[in-house]
Amino acid sequence: MPSIKKRGDTYRIMVSLGYNMEGKQIRKTTTFTPPPNVTEKKAEKLATAFAYEFEKKCMGMTNFNENMRFSELCEWYFEQIAPHKLKERTLYTNKELMKSYVLPYIGHLKLKDITTARIDEMLNHLHKRGKISRFYIMKEPSLLGDGTRRPTARKAGLSLGTIKTAARGGRVSKATAEKIAVAFGKKLNDLFVEEERPEKDRGIDSTSIARVRTATSSIFSTALKKDIIWKNPVVHATSPRGTEKEKLFLDDKQCKQLLKYLEEVPNNNARVALTTLMYTGMRSGELCGLHWKDVDLERGTLHVRYTLYRADGQYKLSTPKTKSSLRMIAIPAELITILEEHKKWQEEYKESLGSKWIERGAVVTGMEGEYISGVYLNATLKKLLKKHDLPDLHVHDLRHANASLLINAGVPVKFISEHLGHSNTKTTEDIYAHVYNATAEKVASAISQALDDVM
Repeated sequence: MPSIKKRGDTYRIMVSLGYNMEGKQIRKTTTFTPPPNVTEKKAEKLATAFAYEFEKKCMGMTNFNENMRFSELCEWYFEQIAPHKLKERTLYTNKELMKSYVLPYIGHLKLKDITTARIDEMLNHLHKRGKISRFYIMKEPSLLGDGTRRPTARKAGLSLGTIKTAARGGRVSKATAEKIAVAFGKKLNDLFVEEERPEKDRGIDSTSIARVRTATSSIFSTALKKDIIWKNPVVHATSPRGTEKEKLFLDDKQCKQLLKYLEEVPNNNARVALTTLMYTGMRSGELCGLHWKDVDLERGTLHVRYTLYRADGQYKLSTPKTKSSLRMIAIPAELITILEEHKKWQEEYKESLGSKWIERGAVVTGMEGEYISGVYLNATLKKLLKKHDLPDLHVHDLRHANASLLINAGVPVKFISEHLGHSNTKTTEDIYAHVYNATAEKVASAISQALDDVM
């Protein structure tokens, strides 16, 4: 039974959830504020009803129904279910998808009001207009006068430029607005007004739509299994059809050119990283999370054990998404030489930095030993490609270039699939169908030429 205590004009509600492994009692608390102009007796009844609903939520929401709002369902799913089903990286990604794309559209709706037609509408809006951005504007920017800006910036942990933006009446994010409010000892709504607007002409592509749809459907499917709703509205939704973009890739000649151009990259870590991606076909996250202990230069092999990602402003390591991604890759003699030279350079550079060096044991690093950013590698690659008038590719496309070279060299698809860490050969064949088709045409031409020579 929940505990209810009156505190001034509000009620403090506490629910006990038993004890943890250390014998400490687990408690959940919340505050209920009655509507204005109600009698004290009525306020107590409302607080009691609210307390029991809160208790149900804390106990797993087994008796909740379709009067819940989608935002409440998301909160329950990510607290009670997702941590036991999803990898940490996937959990973080799905939370971000909900926060950026789904909650602004349907978070406020009750589950009973979210129909398949509503999901269709949301997906179409996302495809055409992109996410809805929520900004916060200060009600009284004069509070951030010249004498208060720098102290507020320090207290809130924000840059002076961000504070100046708020002081001019500019738009800031919710996280920024909350930090400023805390610095003033106020609530968010006391100092800021929320502004909602779609990002015009910033629709998301069909691949991103599919990710949003999958993440949303998983939440509804769980609610269905727990008898919270009677059907999943995403199942029969229609995803908007995107315009197929021409897939750009590097041919054999361009791959050789790129390897030569990479010598121009001044950052030693970025140069070695991009070269390694070309030679191995690794995913950029796998390379950024590669450690020297997993590289055997004598045998010419490396083991892919981790993938690096960034969440909440920190680098984190996770195991790859599938078991097949945990693999050993044979590296050619050219790359062995490059890595040997890089390791020697890294040791000398580390010694020159002394205590400033952050030891992660990574093969490629930031300037002071921290993990290197995949975003930085992508930006470096794009700058180099543009300089030499090569196709505008993403760093992940170096993986495709590696696969294309192997296919054109006649390496069996089974070995290519294992090399890339695909779960099966069909995945490899589907992704690189255009390369296989081109190779088949070459084979047909070769046969035709051979028969013509005979005749």
